[in-house]
Amino acid sequence: MKIILTLSIFLICFLQLGQSVIDPSQKDVMSDLLFNLYRYSKSLDPCDHPYVLCKTINSTSTLQTVTDLNFGAAAIQEYVVTQDLTPLQNLTNMYIGYNIYLTSSFFNYVNKFSQLTLVNLYSLKATIPDDTIFPASLETFFISRPSVPIGRAIFESNVKYLYINYPLIGYSLPTLINVNPYLENLQLQLTFYSGYPSNLSQVFPNLQDLEIQVDNDMNQNNYSNFSISNIGVFKNLKSLRFRFTNGDNPQELYINSFLSNVPKIDYIYINGLGVSIDPSVGILDFSYIKAENNFELQIQQSSILNNCKGTCVKFPKNSSFRSSLCAFSYNGIDFSNLQYFQDSFNDYEQNLPNIDNAPLLNEIEISLSIVVGNIPESYCRINKLSLHNNELNGTVPSCIQCLGGNKVGSMVLPNPLLNFNKTSEPYCPSFKIDQNYTNVLPTDGTEKIIITGTNLGWAGNYLTTIIPNSKLAITIPRGVGTNKSITVTFQNGEQRTFYYNYIPPFIKSYSVLEFDGQKFFTINGTGFDFENSNKITINGQQITFYNAIGGGDNDGMIELPIEELPNFASESKFTVSAFIGGQSSNEVTFYYFNSINITEEKLVLNNTGGSVDITGLFGTNNISLVSVSINGTICLVTSYTSSKLTIKYPSNQIGDNYVLTLNVGGYAVNLVVEYIQGEIPTPSPTPSTTPSTTPTQSPSTTPSTTPSATPSPTPSTTPTTTPTQSPSTTPTQSPDDDVSTSSTLSISFYLITLLLLIHNLFNN
Repeated sequence: MKIILTLSIFLICFLQLGQSVIDPSQKDVMSDLLFNLYRYSKSLDPCDHPYVLCKTINSTSTLQTVTDLNFGAAAIQEYVVTQDLTPLQNLTNMYIGYNIYLTSSFFNYVNKFSQLTLVNLYSLKATIPDDTIFPASLETFFISRPSVPIGRAIFESNVKYLYINYPLIGYSLPTLINVNPYLENLQLQLTFYSGYPSNLSQVFPNLQDLEIQVDNDMNQNNYSNFSISNIGVFKNLKSLRFRFTNGDNPQELYINSFLSNVPKIDYIYINGLGVSIDPSVGILDFSYIKAENNFELQIQQSSILNNCKGTCVKFPKNSSFRSSLCAFSYNGIDFSNLQYFQDSFNDYEQNLPNIDNAPLLNEIEISLSIVVGNIPESYCRINKLSLHNNELNGTVPSCIQCLGGNKVGSMVLPNPLLNFNKTSEPYCPSFKIDQNYTNVLPTDGTEKIIITGTNLGWAGNYLTTIIPNSKLAITIPRGVGTNKSITVTFQNGEQRTFYYNYIPPFIKSYSVLEFDGQKFFTINGTGFDFENSNKITINGQQITFYNAIGGGDNDGMIELPIEELPNFASESKFTVSAFIGGQSSNEVTFYYFNSINITEEKLVLNNTGGSVDITGLFGTNNISLVSVSINGTICLVTSYTSSKLTIKYPSNQIGDNYVLTLNVGGYAVNLVVEYIQGEIPTPSPTPSTTPSTTPTQSPSTTPSTTPSATPSPTPSTTPTTTPTQSPSTTPTQSPDDDVSTSSTLSISFYLITLLLLIHNLFNN
């Protein structure tokens, strides 16, 4: 039995050597801290505590280092952290919760935490010295319930995201002097005793998100009036939010100095009472804003529009407006640039807004408001209409009557309307379709039959909306030929048949392209069959080409393996025509070349026009066979050999969405062109290892660039830097991290104790 016990103890000790334990340099400070906060036994490994997260120091070590302190639970009693935490050299996240406080001395050595990225303080009772140096790694700092002045140090650090909330008596904001290019997101709370730095736009030039919470409730003890203002322009601000008090005795404040200095803003949010339009200005004019995205103004339980007279809000084009729990007149809104309008719980009694001068407006949602009267006919053109749960007590327009309560009742019901309810039957004597419509369509299925009329509805089978009730589009499939028809059913149940033709084939040019090592003879043009093969006549011989690819903004292209083409001598003439869907094409004469290519991969041209050389292999010295155009505009060829040509090109606007087409005897090659500002030297050729006209896709897939394709610019994506979540009070672990929960000596202790007990039982 003693042998078994000895072997068991040996095995446990052996396993212990492979188990992870906290770094000895961190053990004492963490054990002492956890004992004082939560009476956690000093004999236990601190890394086992649920509010501590540890990671192995490296892949070969069994020692663990503390990375996260998440003291979300309150301490057993109010506790001030006096321990020197500098041994926690790998600390990255720090959350100090309720009833736990840091001293000023912590900030004297905070710069030693070279990996610290986030600090979240539930409360702050100790001042942060102005000479504090925060680590460059620190990105996010939350300060809640500060009861001391906030010094300059945190505002002059490298922190990107700074949030200050729920201040207590003793809190104040500093005078800011030094410019800080790092801060991007800022949240401040202002009180009558806090003061306010009015130069935020100047000291934080790269600020993108600003929230200002204003405690303007005059019922507070010892309240004294204060003001807030802004000096300068927020050049990069994208989001601005104001939150005022919801109390019944607010101080009146003006924020025009902010709202008139945000030229790139995307979103403004105003909540609470006491905020008004400055009477010396009389209007919120946002029309100067050049938003990267469509601008949106949202007000909630706000008084800012309550007392406006006449037009008091103007917007930039394609803006949105949202409102809830307010009481203002729609007459104060300039609808001319709005595309979206939403209002709910508006206590101001009035009629629906006049939208006769709102050409961009396509969505209206008004609900749970004291809105009375009729629904105007102009509302029939709104793409998304929702007017339910108001007090509309007049009539509905004919477009609503046409569809009946069963189909569109949800748009306008419930409301005490005079001529419409849930059981109303469709009644549509004014339904009318205009006789003239587009009836010749491309074969690639990219265009639609456009119909106009009266009370056409919002939808239907094969129908898409352009302007509700007055202009709809009928989806037409790919096809070829003439005397086609399609029958559609409108939203009111009416059926109509429309007749149309596909355009006849038209041949423009040819090329020789290579797909996956195989060469193909291709013909470019319009009116080809995209679903089936195409019959092409070359020098009187009918040849079957594959179904067309491409289309849309570019010409279609049909292809044939080069070996199936009749043999042609270089520069020999050949004629090409097509008969597709019962329609004949034009007959063209081309000159055969096995290959034409341009050396340059891209041309950069002066936007004022000029002259440029183009090099390559052009197959002939006969200049009469050569033409050059840029986006369809002919360029003058002033000099030409079989390997170099010079053109005079036209002026154009700056941009990279241009295509130069070189046509040699009908063989067409494209080249991307960018126009830039100012004079530039003639570019030297940039050799290409692969001819620019040779795509790499197989013939069964659509090439990214056809010989007549117009390339589209690549969109850019601007990353957002706004953090999406606050730190959790519960430690989390990434599955990709090399993290192991430390095994503690306590586990071994319990196992040894258990074995000793077993041993004693056997001996007894």
